[in-house]
Amino acid sequence: MKTLDLRNRWTLVTGASSGLGLEMARAIARDHGGHVLGVARRRDRLESLCEELRTQHGVQADCIVADLSRPADVERVFTEATRGRQLHGALLNAGVTYWGDAVKLDWSAFQTMLDTNVTSLVRLSGLLAPHLAAHETRGGMMLVSSMAGLIPVPYQAAYSGTKAFVLGYGQALAQELRPTGVSVTVFAPGGISTELMENSGLSQRFKAGDLGMMAAPACASHALRAFTRREALYIPGLLNQTLALAARLLPRGFLAQRTAALYRPEP
Repeated sequence: MKTLDLRNRWTLVTGASSGLGLEMARAIARDHGGHVLGVARRRDRLESLCEELRTQHGVQADCIVADLSRPADVERVFTEATRGRQLHGALLNAGVTYWGDAVKLDWSAFQTMLDTNVTSLVRLSGLLAPHLAAHETRGGMMLVSSMAGLIPVPYQAAYSGTKAFVLGYGQALAQELRPTGVSVTVFAPGGISTELMENSGLSQRFKAGDLGMMAAPACASHALRAFTRREALYIPGLLNQTLALAARLLPRGFLAQRTAALYRPEP
């Protein structure tokens, strides 16, 4: 497959109001000259991002305010995103997490996590694939998983499970869509210094600059490089790549035990 050329073409980015999604949107405009369609819940942040991209980089930018834990919003995102607009790419990045005892996770919070991290991603990828394949440019999708999808993470058990699903689903989907010319990249970063870390409380345990923690702008650069090269699976950072190799060679029970020691909250 030819590499993806994002210049003067539209790329959809979910979870674009903060963290990795925000930095990927900036990288698309700054480094690739691409148009950005951002999706997130917070209108003020999305509108600020769009204004930034237009004024600083001279690209087109638009936004869709939506909560991807709501099925009706997911359907609306696809309808609005493709109304009078041909998408060339989609970065399905939106996600939520939880740090703590799995049995203490509120059921409604788990449903929100499942709907955001898994259900919306499956639905959007299913809707977007025919749209991307129908155009001669044959675009691509990126599904954002995590190292937590490769290695069981106690005290992030539900999140780890959702990201393991994204990993398996994305790699399988990539093979199914290969004949159509649409690429699927699974991106599996480790810890990223973002608002998600702050909101979950994980920033109390893992600080920016710690070994293995990656700044969001650097992580976004890795993500866009893998996406435009149509990589099937990309894990950024030497340490993460080493851990991924260990996940293939070492017993999963041993890995889960060692990870538990790192993630166990203070009593």
